[in-house]
Amino acid sequence: MRMSIEASDFKTNRIQLEPRLLLCLNCKRGGGDVPCSGIDELADEIKVNPDLHITMTGAFDEIGARTEIFDKQTPAQRRKDLHVLQKLGLCFGDTRTARDLLYRISRNIDSIEEICAASNPYRVLDECPLALKGFFIEGNKPLPPAQLPGTMKVYKISSCKALAETDHVVIRAHHLLCIVCYAGRDDNTTPLAEDNLLEAWIKFRENPDIPVTVAEGTRNCCICPPCHSYNQERGICVAACHLRDRRKDLDLCFAVGILPGETYSARELYRRIHARITHIGMICGYKTGTIPEWDSCGGVESGAFERGLEVCRIE
Repeated sequence: MRMSIEASDFKTNRIQLEPRLLLCLNCKRGGGDVPCSGIDELADEIKVNPDLHITMTGAFDEIGARTEIFDKQTPAQRRKDLHVLQKLGLCFGDTRTARDLLYRISRNIDSIEEICAASNPYRVLDECPLALKGFFIEGNKPLPPAQLPGTMKVYKISSCKALAETDHVVIRAHHLLCIVCYAGRDDNTTPLAEDNLLEAWIKFRENPDIPVTVAEGTRNCCICPPCHSYNQERGICVAACHLRDRRKDLDLCFAVGILPGETYSARELYRRIHARITHIGMICGYKTGTIPEWDSCGGVESGAFERGLEVCRIE
């Protein structure tokens, strides 16, 4: 059985960074000769370690009180930090991976003119010489995924082979619902490159009494290995949705009356799902949006789960 670590490396793989320097990093990635100290080294480190944890630090704490950094920064630097945090939906003290931060910037900041050009009639803030030269736009792109298509294909083949041959399936809890959503798609017969939902559904359908261990998280899950966001070395999902997926795992277990690590037949698991989960929003939807980590699943309003309940029955 494939073993997963699935452990945090927060203590050994973390740096502190002033938020505006993320913009400098993108200018560097776009070919700019960035004058900020340490940017070259940061760019090199992130290139080989995209899941480096970065804690936002600066002149203020999370409620706006001054820190020891306040007198070391200019007003322009403090202003830039605050603009970046507001656009990214973060506060001082928040920690995200480099992968997540650069994704947020690519989604939320398409220009640095209002942040770094600081053009105003009084010229009270220093303008960055690179602000209007296009380097940020050129470098403003997400980092490559954890697995590129070639690697995904390798793990798709090996994990599907293992799933076909096993007599005991391990699956993270909420993927039991993902299988139902897959079954409710218009095309529910084509394998997906990024997961093994179809293959697991076929396995359960053809072997309804097969023992299925319900996992909390990605540990040894039969669905996850081909995913573009799956880190094979650490055995963990590095997508921003992974935190809410943790909640989904536990909410599903709570709803159907099981504990993570317990084993049931596929038949019994889907009997409980049909009896107790009538709408996918019960597990995968949220009434209010807060930050991207807690966005509702895209399938909540699609109706795929409800259609899948009619299709995905294990007799």
